[in-house]
Amino acid sequence: MSIFLLLRAYASSFFQRFGWAGLVMAVGVHLATAWIGLVLLGEQHLIAAATFIYFYLTTTLTVGYGDLSPQTAAGRIFVATWVMLGGIALLTAAIGKTTSSVIDVWRKGMKGKGDFTGTVGHTVLIGWEGASSERVIELLLQDETSNDNLIVICDCDLEENPMPGQASFIKGDSLSSVALLRRAGVPGAERVLVRTHSDDLTLATVLAVNQLGPAGHVVAHFNDSEIAALASAYAPSLECTSSMAIEMLVRASQDPGSSVIINELLCVGQGATQYLMKLPERFETTFGELYTRMKEQHNATLIGYRAIGAQHPSINPPGATRVEGGELFYIASTRLKDISNGMV
Repeated sequence: MSIFLLLRAYASSFFQRFGWAGLVMAVGVHLATAWIGLVLLGEQHLIAAATFIYFYLTTTLTVGYGDLSPQTAAGRIFVATWVMLGGIALLTAAIGKTTSSVIDVWRKGMKGKGDFTGTVGHTVLIGWEGASSERVIELLLQDETSNDNLIVICDCDLEENPMPGQASFIKGDSLSSVALLRRAGVPGAERVLVRTHSDDLTLATVLAVNQLGPAGHVVAHFNDSEIAALASAYAPSLECTSSMAIEMLVRASQDPGSSVIINELLCVGQGATQYLMKLPERFETTFGELYTRMKEQHNATLIGYRAIGAQHPSINPPGATRVEGGELFYIASTRLKDISNGMV
């Protein structure tokens, strides 16, 4: 038995060196010669298509049900030497090669060697800041606008995917590398979030992202508001945020409870949250009328409006302001699907 297993291992190792084309061809040749051999040896009860496939697989995979077997002495010798030994080696090699390919793909993804070039409609998180980045992923998964699509983490310091099963991972040498950003699928992403360990690196990354002309919305976070303003000047189509800790501290001291309200407005899944809604171009009304209807029909509070082509939204505009397409900013307990029906 040990000699049989040794021969099987050597044969399997030999056939695993074949490429997929060679291995498939070898299996096909073996299958055909096994059928021809059974025909020539008079094993008529084994040569019907369905019966032969069943007999071939149960024999070569060593299942051995025993319900089908060759009847002649020559047939038994042929099956034991050619069908069984050759088939076991070939199918073992095919199974091993398939398993190896699956593991290689998994390892490739874990090590950040994948490629999302040409992917569209996903989210890219550039930079990894440990627990804070994990929180970003969790919030993205909680929000219904982003949890249906792929999330790709793009970083240079990580050795493997920090959140397997929740996000994919792309690794490169520099976050400001256009080739790396393209491999992460930045051009076709629905949203891109940039947050690195330094403002200088974030600025360089923002300029590289802007060079690719992404189709989706790009948001970058800076600790220094001056660098955020500089990034906005060079890439006006990108949205740059900066830390508001000092401003929140002062505001909370002057107007107690302000920090609680701000945190709730930005927190996903807790209390009332601030949302954005895009309106169809044919939509026409006034801000005041829309404010009243949203409150009465949806218990939502309208707080701002950005007209088509405007760079920044108008917060709390006059009630007579014309609303013609564009985007609404509102506060509600859940995201509203559509408020345009019957209001055009």
